[in-house]
Amino acid sequence: MIRNISQSFTSHATQKANGPTESAASKMASSFGEMFDAVNKEQLTADHKISEMVAGRNKDIPGTMVSMEKAETSLKMLMAVRSKMVAAYEEVMRMQM
Repeated sequence: MIRNISQSFTSHATQKANGPTESAASKMASSFGEMFDAVNKEQLTADHKISEMVAGRNKDIPGTMVSMEKAETSLKMLMAVRSKMVAAYEEVMRMQM
């Protein structure tokens, strides 16, 4: 799911970019995509550790809890960054040229 959102954002950002701002928009979309990938990796790691624990193959409860907290924190941070980016985009769109 996160990967689909990342691809949608990247394609939308690069389509909207034009002229000298294209490079900046591409860089922003690229870095946001990298953030999505990192958060997705954290989520997958946490899911794997939970599955291993439920199956009885992993007895590392503290490690699993830390992994879950890392995934939750990174997702919250990503959502905060997304909200700020949307607010900045909306502000730019309200500017008169």
